[in-house]
Amino acid sequence: MQAQKEREIIPVDLKEVRKVADSRLHRKLTSEDPPYDFYEANADGIMLYYRYVEDDYCELVASPDGYTGVIRIPAFVTRRQIPVVGVGNLAFYNCKGVTEVILPSTMLYLESVSFLECRDLQKVVVNDHLIAIGANAFEGCWELTTINIPQSLEYIGYEAFFGCSKMVTPLYNDKYFFYYPMMEYSSEGQTYVIPDGIEVINEGAFIFTMLHEVVIPNTVKVISDYAFDGSDIQRVTIPNSVEYIGTKAFGQTRIREVVVPSSVKYFGQKVFSTAWELEKAVLENPLDSIPFETFGSCFELKEVSYPETVHKLGDHSFHDCTSLTKLPDLSHIDSLGCFVFAGCRSLKSVALPPSISQVPGSTFLGCWELKDVRLPETIENIGDYAFYQDTSLKSIRIPSSVRTIGYQAFAFCEQLKNVELSEGLLSIGSSAFSQLPELESITLPKSLEKIGFAAFAFNEKLKDVYVLNPNPIERDCAVFDSYEHPLDMTLHVPAGSAERYANAPYWSNFNKIVEDVTGIELTQLDRDVRRNARPVKRLIDGKVVIDIGSAGVIMTDGRRGIK
Repeated sequence: MQAQKEREIIPVDLKEVRKVADSRLHRKLTSEDPPYDFYEANADGIMLYYRYVEDDYCELVASPDGYTGVIRIPAFVTRRQIPVVGVGNLAFYNCKGVTEVILPSTMLYLESVSFLECRDLQKVVVNDHLIAIGANAFEGCWELTTINIPQSLEYIGYEAFFGCSKMVTPLYNDKYFFYYPMMEYSSEGQTYVIPDGIEVINEGAFIFTMLHEVVIPNTVKVISDYAFDGSDIQRVTIPNSVEYIGTKAFGQTRIREVVVPSSVKYFGQKVFSTAWELEKAVLENPLDSIPFETFGSCFELKEVSYPETVHKLGDHSFHDCTSLTKLPDLSHIDSLGCFVFAGCRSLKSVALPPSISQVPGSTFLGCWELKDVRLPETIENIGDYAFYQDTSLKSIRIPSSVRTIGYQAFAFCEQLKNVELSEGLLSIGSSAFSQLPELESITLPKSLEKIGFAAFAFNEKLKDVYVLNPNPIERDCAVFDSYEHPLDMTLHVPAGSAERYANAPYWSNFNKIVEDVTGIELTQLDRDVRRNARPVKRLIDGKVVIDIGSAGVIMTDGRRGIK
């Protein structure tokens, strides 16, 4: 009897079983998981159900339904004398009546949602070797007030105590700060000082708290994922000791200014995403890129700086920064992500540096105030939706370096009237310039090889299309169609190519095809008609000739002469 009692307090080898705990902690149940492998009563005669974990361990996966009172989980089960190292997913789910659970010395982990909605659970007694508690492990345990935190504990998952309204004591040990209670409105406007010596602020430690300030000691090295997510903090100073800031660590907060020190080596995604009141951010840490959605939906952000080491702005990194009136420094940037400035409604001017070769998809989508766009002669591709719905943009010059323009790249730019497509362009995507009510004419360069479906469709004022290629361009259907004027416009083609276009599929649908390589409609040279005609450019023997009509003046290569 004494030997058995001594054995029960001997923990399993932590080094051997840690990998088991890590692999089980974030595991999800599958249809292949057996409900249990065996069952056995504990010392109090309560039947408990177990599942093997690999060959040498087991975890408790179900407790008796309707039991009231205290449940003691044994350290070992008699079958094969294997240790109980964990509590599985949903093992105590909705166990009404269970008021206390005592964990054995062999217990290393509590899986996610292991005690979900145990609404009568008041106390959990934890051993000195527990390593981790999974996400939402005690969610909905309304009566839970007490759980002891051993020095061995290294991790408590996201929202592990969500809805535990009677948990009013912060949970931490000498190294890890795990949990600050939400406490409804009782902490609103207060300042909390994290104890000295803490090295790690745990995942979701301050989630949804109403503190206005948290003082981080200079011993902290890690600010984990979601550490302050959804909290009301307005003031925080990140000390120079911090080396790691996890995903969305300060997301949905009310911080107004922040400095990330140069000590930070790892900087996760969405760190300040939806920090609604953030106005100024200074990143001093030597990043290669601004990660995904770092400042996404920071509606008040007006000023941001980062070191010269940054060469890429990641996807969505500044999307919906609606107060950003000018771009951050792009002088060292050579790559932009998708949606990087989408929804930045206050941007008025964009000048991309020559180090950038691509305008990715949706880069400036929905920048309603954008009026001036200057693209360098290094841009090769303009992606899908790149300038979609930029309703203040009136003109755009596509540099000669651009080879492709993507799907709806400039669609719904309601004031876009002047579009200059340079020689070198090969492809225009579907609906790229559709729904432009102010566009009156467009010139397609000779280099153009393909035009996508509805590329210039639904442009009510479009009356003149100039094609510089003598051979009909490959195109999809309905390139210029609209409900108001289906091809009721003039197609201008190079001299000698009108017949080819008139016999080509789709191009033959134009009501009027004229030969004019310069892009100006040819007028009959009959003297009676010419009296009322505007000046006309013509190409004669390779020279540009301007016929002034009734004035009888001809300009050849810029020199005036008399007919």
